Parts: sequence; C-alpha cells; structure tokens
Amino acid sequence: MIKAVIFDLYETLITEWVSRKYLSSQCAGELGIDHALFREMWNSHHHAMDTGRLTYRQVLAEMMIAAGKTPDNVLIAACKQKRITGKNDCFAKIDEGILQMLSTLKQQGLRLCLCSNCSADEVEGLFTSSLLPCFDAVVLSYQVGLIKPDKQIYLHCANALSVLPEECLFVGDGGSKELFGAGDAGMHPLRALWFPEKYQSSIQDMPFPAAHTPAEVMNYITTF
Repeated sequence: MIKAVIFDLYETLITEWVSRKYLSSQCAGELGIDHALFREMWNSHHHAMDTGRLTYRQVLAEMMIAAGKTPDNVLIAACKQKRITGKNDCFAKIDEGILQMLSTLKQQGLRLCLCSNCSADEVEGLFTSSLLPCFDAVVLSYQVGLIKPDKQIYLHCANALSVLPEECLFVGDGGSKELFGAGDAGMHPLRALWFPEKYQSSIQDMPFPAAHTPAEVMNYITTF
C-alpha cells in the first residue's frame, strides 16, 4: 500500500525550459576563461557541489586559478547572482497542475517528500516558493551529503516520512538514473513525462510506468 510519494524537483515539479537560464558559455565569457575548461571543471566538480563539499563560488574561483587568473570575488559574486536569478525564475513559474496534484495527494492522506540533487545556489527560490508548504519532508543532496541514485538517499527520504521504502511511490523524469535507484531501494518508480514530452525533441526509453500529466499520478496510488 502506498503511504507516501517522493518527488524529484527539476523537470518534474519545475522546469528550466521556462526560465532565463544562465548558460555556462555566458559565465565562462564573463570570467574570461575558455568554455571548454569551464565545462571540464564543471563536470569534475559537480558531484562535490551537489553533496555540499564545494560551493558554486569556490568552483568558479578554482576555474579562474586553473586558467591562470586571480579569482575576482566581485565578478564571481555577480556570476553567482545571475545563476540564482535564472534558477529562481523556475520557482516563479510553477504549473498550476503541479500544485493541484500535490494538494490532491495531501487530501488523500499521503505524506509527501521532495528529493533533489542540487547545490545550494540552485534552490534558493524553493524556500519562498508555493512548493515548500506542500511537503512533509525536503531532502536536498547538498544538505545530506547523498546523491541520487545512491540507495541511501532514498532510505533517508523514507525515514524522514516514517514509512517503509516499499510504501513509497517515487516520481521523477528519470535524470541521474534516479528511477533505477528508487527501484533498487525498494520503492515504486513512476516516470514523470509531462515536461519532457512538452519540451524535448526526443525521450530516452526507460522500463518504468509513466504519467503523462500530473493528474495521472493519482492513478498509480492504488496500483502497487
């Protein structure tokens, strides 16, 4: 019996397709460093950012040093603010169907958890958004030092809700192999396709049941 629903954040509850995204090429240009170097260091440092071991500002400073430049704190702070502004834009444009789905699930007596792989700068807007009050627990990777698809972050979510993993429906678009991780942890994975189908030109196949609209999530509460 499903007693709780755990949601991914980006491309599940909010989408960057509607935001003024601060592109890596823009940031690299403003820092005066090669974009290829930026991408290489971003990829190698991303896990440390998402687990709270490095901040966005620290990573940009390391990039400037690697490029033979002295880190400029004023410039780095300006880049950080542009990134935050772009990310906050997602939280200002939450689809009404998402909020209705969350409200309906709560009315059905289900406990709700938000679980996201993210660095601190990506979710500043969450804490003042209309999403936050919808959840009984919020598990952010940079705060707990765990990242999907690590089994432990799913168990952390279940513990935060005082339910067993097998009593949890995990809903996400499938990035970061999150649905596979949820299944390995004993949860019931459900793929959220409402944003991918609307904005992406192609979608990778995955062996999981799917919801094509937020309202369809309710159809799976009694399935498992």
